[in-house]
Amino acid sequence: MNIPLLRLLAILFLVIPVAHAQPGAPVDAQLRLTHIAADKWRADYLLAEPVESIDLGPKVGNYRQQAWRILTPGVALTGQADQDTISAGGKNFSAFSVEVSLFLPYAEGNYTAFDRMSDGGTDVFLGFFSGDVVQGKNTRPLRLKLDLRGLANETVIAPDVNDAGPQGYAYFGPATPAPAGAARMILDPKTPDWIAELLEETTTRVTEFYDHAFQRPLTYKPLLMVSISDFETPGLSTKGGAIGRQVVYRLGGKALLRGSPQAKRIFKELIAHELAHVWQMNVSRGGIGGNEAWVHEGGAEAIALAGLRGTGLFDPAEADAYALKLTRECEALNGSVDTYRGFYACGFKRFTGYGLDVLPLWKSMMEAAESSGAVYSSAMIDAIRKDAH
Repeated sequence: MNIPLLRLLAILFLVIPVAHAQPGAPVDAQLRLTHIAADKWRADYLLAEPVESIDLGPKVGNYRQQAWRILTPGVALTGQADQDTISAGGKNFSAFSVEVSLFLPYAEGNYTAFDRMSDGGTDVFLGFFSGDVVQGKNTRPLRLKLDLRGLANETVIAPDVNDAGPQGYAYFGPATPAPAGAARMILDPKTPDWIAELLEETTTRVTEFYDHAFQRPLTYKPLLMVSISDFETPGLSTKGGAIGRQVVYRLGGKALLRGSPQAKRIFKELIAHELAHVWQMNVSRGGIGGNEAWVHEGGAEAIALAGLRGTGLFDPAEADAYALKLTRECEALNGSVDTYRGFYACGFKRFTGYGLDVLPLWKSMMEAAESSGAVYSSAMIDAIRKDAH
């Protein structure tokens, strides 16, 4: 019987000594992600070098514990403190396979592991499949080369090849992206008309505004993917994530059916915020990173409000009300930027208290990141403010 090499390596447990490891250099690996059933995927890893373990990063709620089933004998998923780790009982390994089930819950402050559309189309976040490998005393990043395979006659869309690493979403489903003004979109077929229209109009107007404000036009059209989780939950649920050249939205709740002024206002805020992240990442190096999440989240809130004002999508009363809401939320947090909501509300308050127009400030930050390769930080802000004064 002929067994493909990848399948053979996934089944057999490899015991190979580590040799000639280069500290800090990436470890190359192939990740074949295959859609094997409506709600299941198979992830086959083949590493170029044997490793002792793979640290997959912080736990994401119960996602991996509930949705991942290791198929390779001797290899296990373990939780150490807040870290998910793939290991083989102290032995070296270079291949393993995982069955991954659809998992729709999400942990606050994280990307969604999956988004499911009503026609079966599914966004799969690839960032949760990567991590750092451990070889003795060396820790090195895992550099994945993707091989995505869908069901029969299924469309498969990988993150843009110009993105750094497979950190975006892969789409598996029946749809193909449709042009929509300044973007391309894949919409859940159940998306209400008012959402589709507002998404296209707001994206186009805010994109034009940011192009002009930052003098940094996008060289591509972002891919927007919208899933509707339900129409039954009371109120409105909105979640968005911008990564690479994609923006993913998950929307739910009874308010989606009515399209009230409040729901439209909230959705405009979300769109402008996520597009602010797109421009924060619109640099050739540096940008979002580091340990000061309030810089990019509070900055995105300030940029978004400026964009909503500048485009006329918010009238002055709406803009002032949103600024006051964030300010009061920050006051309730005692000004701390060390909590999840503090990243947004108190980060916003810091930017509005600098005495500088937020758009020229962020234009300078983008230029500084691109020229030096530095991540956005409070130190960068302080240097720009010092020069400005």
